[in-house]
Amino acid sequence: MKVLGILAAMPEEVAKLKANVQEQQEHPRGSVFTFTTGQLEGRPVVFAAAGIGMVFAGSAATTMINEFGAAAIVFSGVAGGLKEDQSVGDLIVGESVVNYEMDAREFRPPFDPDYEYALGEIPLMKWRFYDADPLLLELAMATPLPGGVTLRKGRLATGSIFLDVKAKKAMKSSVWEPLGHPDAAEMENAGVAQICKAYSVPYLSVRALSDVLSGDANEDFGKFCQQAADNVFPIVCYLAKHACNS
Repeated sequence: MKVLGILAAMPEEVAKLKANVQEQQEHPRGSVFTFTTGQLEGRPVVFAAAGIGMVFAGSAATTMINEFGAAAIVFSGVAGGLKEDQSVGDLIVGESVVNYEMDAREFRPPFDPDYEYALGEIPLMKWRFYDADPLLLELAMATPLPGGVTLRKGRLATGSIFLDVKAKKAMKSSVWEPLGHPDAAEMENAGVAQICKAYSVPYLSVRALSDVLSGDANEDFGKFCQQAADNVFPIVCYLAKHACNS
């Protein structure tokens, strides 16, 4: 049975995995990473809290693929909501992911001088939006969830900025509109999605909203981070049980 890789940024976001994965074995790598292997819903898994940011997350994904044989990777955790009709704890399954800080719009390479890059598009590669694996997306959206938990699919925007409510609103026309109005912002997904695309490994991101467009992002993050992260766990279990069975 194929190995499912499960990544998150912070220890709080893998707490449910630490409590439920069976036959755990820890594999420290360097001074930052610890990968844990075991069984979840009868499937071999490898999981880790990679640390915050695209560099750590992309490096952890590379290690999962090349060293631990991950045949698919799911990134789970929390994010900040970007739309008015959202509530803390809502689940957003990433139908697509984009790096909102990748900005080569002024770049005109001499071998392709007429090409105009869009916000989020990587020069030369011309990758911009990273689509979820269709099967993983379908399974995630079919997950039975407790009553009161809202599940939606949408676009996730990745960057290296912790966005408070004021910043989120200020970026509406300059960033979110050119990117097709993403549903939530976070700090890792595009790094993992890019690595998975490079290695042709199926990828999916699942985020619970720890803060939204009202209130105080810092205060709400601290108050609701663990609750929001725990809301994602049923989807992770469902994917472990049903995804990549061969």
